[in-house]
Amino acid sequence: MKNKKIAVFFDCENISAKYVEEIFDDLAKYGEAIIKQSFKDWENSNSKAWNKELHEEFAIEPIQVFSNKNYKNTADLRIQRAVFETMNQKNIDIIALVTSDSDFRDLVMSIKSNGFEAIGFGESKTPVSLKNAYSDFIELPIKDKEQDILDKKVVDILKEAINNTNDDGEYSLVSKVGMYLKNKNSSYNPKNFGARTWGNIIKKFPDEFEICYLNKEKSMFAVKNKK
Repeated sequence: MKNKKIAVFFDCENISAKYVEEIFDDLAKYGEAIIKQSFKDWENSNSKAWNKELHEEFAIEPIQVFSNKNYKNTADLRIQRAVFETMNQKNIDIIALVTSDSDFRDLVMSIKSNGFEAIGFGESKTPVSLKNAYSDFIELPIKDKEQDILDKKVVDILKEAINNTNDDGEYSLVSKVGMYLKNKNSSYNPKNFGARTWGNIIKKFPDEFEICYLNKEKSMFAVKNKK
């Protein structure tokens, strides 16, 4: 399996530094981050959280963006330039943006149209238009604890996906369900509902779903909706 190469860009003007570690933990599941850049006016007094120690710990390259009172989006423009420069490199597979700013929607669409996978990290305030533009969107903070599955709307989402992916009107492969959901809405990521996999979520609702294991190890299974 190819170890994908990732370029990740942090919009430090609207994302907290407290998320950096969990973002890199999650990116490690996709591949290796070989380009890591953060963008901000580092002379600004509110840059304390994005300090030297944090950049050194995660080997992030800080990019200085001088503030301009005539242009509010100077950091956004600098990030766009960095992304377009990266798209000219043949060794990058995934481009990740860490931002909640809706101004990046067109940039994300350009990333995908040029053949790159676009992953987004942002807080709940991230506009739906931006979330849906990504190949995959992960909401911050990442809900990675199984007991945090509280949002029951995921049941309706899964039931609809199962109805649209079963071949015989009965069972559907969980992998097929996951692919359907990702293609339908990039924010439909199991991590956004408090679990590592869709399989883990399905198992949390035995009254809603019936499982059929496909091997002795019970590592593969199909699922159908209970009537």
